Order: sequence, then C-alpha cells, then structure tokens
Amino acid sequence: MDYPKSIPGVGLVNGGFVDENPIAGSPGSLIPAAWGNSVTQEILNAIKAAGLTPDEARTDQLATAIGALVDFTKLKNTPTTLAGYGITDAVGRLLAVRQIETVGITVYKPNPRAKRIRVRLVGAGGSGGGCAPVTAGYHSIGGGGGGGAYAESLYDVTPEMMAGVPVSLGAGGASRNSMGQAGGGASFGSYMSASGGMGGQILTFPVTATAVGFVQGGAGGQAVTGGNLANARGIGGGYAMYNANWGVLAGGGGASPFDGGGPLIGVNGAGTSGNRGSGGSGSCSTSASASVLSGVGGNAFCEIWEYE
Repeated sequence: MDYPKSIPGVGLVNGGFVDENPIAGSPGSLIPAAWGNSVTQEILNAIKAAGLTPDEARTDQLATAIGALVDFTKLKNTPTTLAGYGITDAVGRLLAVRQIETVGITVYKPNPRAKRIRVRLVGAGGSGGGCAPVTAGYHSIGGGGGGGAYAESLYDVTPEMMAGVPVSLGAGGASRNSMGQAGGGASFGSYMSASGGMGGQILTFPVTATAVGFVQGGAGGQAVTGGNLANARGIGGGYAMYNANWGVLAGGGGASPFDGGGPLIGVNGAGTSGNRGSGGSGSCSTSASASVLSGVGGNAFCEIWEYE
C-alpha cells in the first residue's frame, strides 16, 4: 500500500496529501476512488483474516484483528537458548578456550561443567632451507618449511576424558645452514594425530648474467587421522627463486590455520620463524665467510573450546 503517486492530478505535496488553501489560492489534494477503495480493502482483509465481521460503526476492529493475528505473549517471551526452540542436539554456551603450546606432553582435563569440546590440532612446521658459506661467484637459496597437518573434532566429554587426555606436541624444525628439518607431530590422546611439515630444500649455483634458479620448499604434513570435522594435509613451503634480471627471494614458510608462516626473505637475510604449526622461511646468501641460517618451524599447537 502506498500513496497514489501514479495517478496524475492528485496534488500530492512532498509525497503526502494537503488541504486546500483559499488564501494562497492552492487547491487541496484529490483522493481517487480507486486508492480509497484499496486502503479500505487492505483494512478489511486484516479484519476478515482474524475471523471478524466488518462493522461500519466500530473503530477498534483493526486493532482487535492485529491482537488476534499476532501472539504478543510469545514475542515477549522469546527463547534465549536453542533448547527453548526445541533444539536439543546442539553445543551450549562457550565456557573457555584452552590453548596448549608447550612442547612435550601436557595432560588436559576438561572443565567439570563442560559437556562438549571442540579440539583443533596442528603438527609442527618444518624449518626453511639454510645457507652455509658459499664460494665466491656462487649464490645459495633455500625453500620455505612446510606447515603441519591439521585435525579438528567435536567430542562429547566422557568420564575417560575427565580423567585426563595426554596432549603431545612436537617441536618445529630447527634453524639450519643446510636442508631444513622436519617438524614434529602432534596428538590428542588416541583420538587425533597430525604430522609435522618437512624442511625446505636448498640450491647453490654460479651467478652469471643469465642465471636462473629455483628450489622447492618442504612438503606440508601429510599424515593426519581422527578428525571428525577436518583431516587436512599441511601447506607446503614456498619456492626460493633467483633471476639475474630481478633478484632473489628465499621461500616463505607454509601457513597453518593459526599463522601465515615465515615471510619471504631477500639476499643475505636470515630466515624468519614460523609459529603455531607454520613453516619457517628459507634464507639466501652470497657470503663466503658466514652461514645464513633459515627460520625455525613453529611448534605444534592444540586449541580446545569447552562448551556447557
């Protein structure tokens, strides 16, 4: 329903009806029969939908019809929980988010009020390929370390879990001046496990006016089991690249669900570390006297969301 804007000569002002103004000599708006009938019919439809009989002498029937058609009691008492809508198989209120990142074994015990837990687990990242001192006229480049594999599950909390679940987290691959080192795996008791990413490779080559070189990063973690929401292999580390025309970049570390990985590095720059399962970046070097080390892989990581 709207004002009769489409009917010519109605005389709307600013979109609405106006009265005649004899002093100013301006006419009032016209109310077309078709529009007046439409408004009346809109009101009658609502009255009839509520089961009422239209009565010309009454002025409260529209309000009565709205009250009959809309259950204001329910609107005022809208449920605030899923159970209030009859949904019983659902995770309740979030109690806490627990994060475990200590390398080794940590025994996790759920909050006594927790009924379900969401567990996110990632293996450790591999380190990038690093550079030992190189012969004059040569260049060395290293690929990025791979990210760890990722598993995720939603569990009902059991008495066995309440007694404690051992969470085992491996260390990220160590900084190297050679091919990168693989990261360690991770496990959430016997429920889930995720392997670590592999270390980045290295390439040493003579620098010439037309030299081009590239070497791949480490593969992402491949073995992952037990996730009932996700079992994802890790993301591989980036390629290291050299071109005599535009320069050199070491490979970036493979990302994890919790970190983007060690960023790309230029010439004679040490690699940067990964974090929470991501790979460390490689390094690149023209130094004949010193090693240029790669970035460390991020340690394995576990995050647990506890729900009532």
